[in-house]
Amino acid sequence: MDKNSKIMIAGAGVAGLTCSIWLGRSGFRPVVIEKSPVIRADGYIISLSHKSYHYAKELDILQEMCNRNTGIRHSSYHNRSGRAMLTLDYRDLFADVDIVQLMRDELENILYKEAQDKAEFRFNLSARVINQDGGKVQVEFNNSEQEEFDLLIGADGLHSITRELVFTDDEVNKIYLDRFSAAYMLDNVVGLEDKFENHMEKDRYMCAYTTGKGGLACVFVWEDRDRQAPEPSQRPAKLRAKFRDSPEFVQKILAQCPEDKPIYMDPLIQINMQHWSKGRVVLTGDAAHCLTLLSGQGASSAFWGASALSKALIEMEPEQAFRAYEEELMPIINKIQPATRKATSWYVPAHTLKYYLRNTIMTCMPNAFFQYYFKKKYTTA
Repeated sequence: MDKNSKIMIAGAGVAGLTCSIWLGRSGFRPVVIEKSPVIRADGYIISLSHKSYHYAKELDILQEMCNRNTGIRHSSYHNRSGRAMLTLDYRDLFADVDIVQLMRDELENILYKEAQDKAEFRFNLSARVINQDGGKVQVEFNNSEQEEFDLLIGADGLHSITRELVFTDDEVNKIYLDRFSAAYMLDNVVGLEDKFENHMEKDRYMCAYTTGKGGLACVFVWEDRDRQAPEPSQRPAKLRAKFRDSPEFVQKILAQCPEDKPIYMDPLIQINMQHWSKGRVVLTGDAAHCLTLLSGQGASSAFWGASALSKALIEMEPEQAFRAYEEELMPIINKIQPATRKATSWYVPAHTLKYYLRNTIMTCMPNAFFQYYFKKKYTTA
């Protein structure tokens, strides 16, 4: 592809920033459009492993990521009474696994710092109309300005505007997992040290973990058939209602839910598509193949996918590059998505029998069984 091409990248998250670094380094003219006023990231941990780990090394940002490792050394899984059913030591769990764990905002700060002089950034801006004609992409923005690009990369997340404007409903399969999630940061009110602690009930789940910066982050997941998140002002009340009468540890975390600023809350949705490109528009990251946070591989696949797409565009013409990108990534995504749906019923079982079966397995099976599972997972994507 012509290295002088002007490429619009919708979204300044992990996938969009990664594309801007690769393409900007290679002489392209990336223009990153972000609807928010600043780079933003929700406060939860991410794991970059396998191909993502090596792409980070190739970009020469791996050491910076390792410097911001959360430092978590062990994890535990507790039943409703608070008893630990399973404890895992990360020295055993991740032995011989290429992996780095850091907070999402730390990763995005690293990527943004690297991308700033390689791409043009425009904030408070989003596409309103996207048309294609003669190998060009015409975009009308929400400020009514219009501009033409040689290529458009939609990296604008689960609720992608690019996907909505370019692809028809029958080209996009939204798979609702009938679960909701919420996340926020808080002070270390429970005294965790270098730990990831999980509390598992029948129809709800909560984990809290140290962030490497003296505080905690937490994630809540619960059974819920709502299709849209409530308004930000209503989210703390909904979370408290869903976790009413939860164990004491969970209540201590819940008591720190902020009332004066928005918290992350969304239904768990997977995005499944037969193709991620149409003409000169291509999707990557959650916009193309959202895995949900329960996969533990969403950010890693976004970083890996954006890297694979960018490298293909550097070496090939768009149509050939899009095909190569899909052939590399799609078979893995098509394995992770159904595996994540199974994992969802493990973490938040909807039926009593599955709940007791899960607790029995976690209590009775040897640690080696779970170590094998996680090592296989983090050497796949």
